Amino acid sequence: MSICPKEAMFTLEYDFPYSPAVVWDYITKPEYRAIMNVIGKSDGCISQGTTYQCAHGNNLYLNTMLDWRPTEQYTVQFSSMLPKVIWLWTIKLSPTGEGSRATMTFGRPNGPAIYLILDKLGWRLFRKRMARNSFLASFQRFEATLKQELGQSAPESRASVEIARDQVRDAVAESLRG
Repeated sequence: MSICPKEAMFTLEYDFPYSPAVVWDYITKPEYRAIMNVIGKSDGCISQGTTYQCAHGNNLYLNTMLDWRPTEQYTVQFSSMLPKVIWLWTIKLSPTGEGSRATMTFGRPNGPAIYLILDKLGWRLFRKRMARNSFLASFQRFEATLKQELGQSAPESRASVEIARDQVRDAVAESLRG
């Protein structure tokens, strides 16, 4: 499950000088996701079906992982500030010649019509520009953290190793059994 960029309310792309596998490894760790997503809490490993809370000031929002494809993408359903309004967003990682591109795509909200109208109005008036600037700054902070953690060595030295899909599937299944 993912959000088609053509149907998105908002899409942001950011290029990293590291392979998708390296970015994935960091972007899915709770301590690093907090840099990007302001996550207040997370219980253990993230995978499809995981539910966690996202803290924004004094407000906590429920998030559910709907799609989980290691090193490729994940899709989250999250609650809005308005009751019974939910959004989906996808982060997709794709290789580039010099590293990887993260594409963050926000779907349109779902919920009661009156709340959707209010949410869309608020989005148009305030949040779209603020969200773009905020997420761009988040990606920049995340990249700075990666550079600090991984050092300034050439990205080629961190190239990912090709692993067969069945090996990944088996390893994921094994990790979930434990």
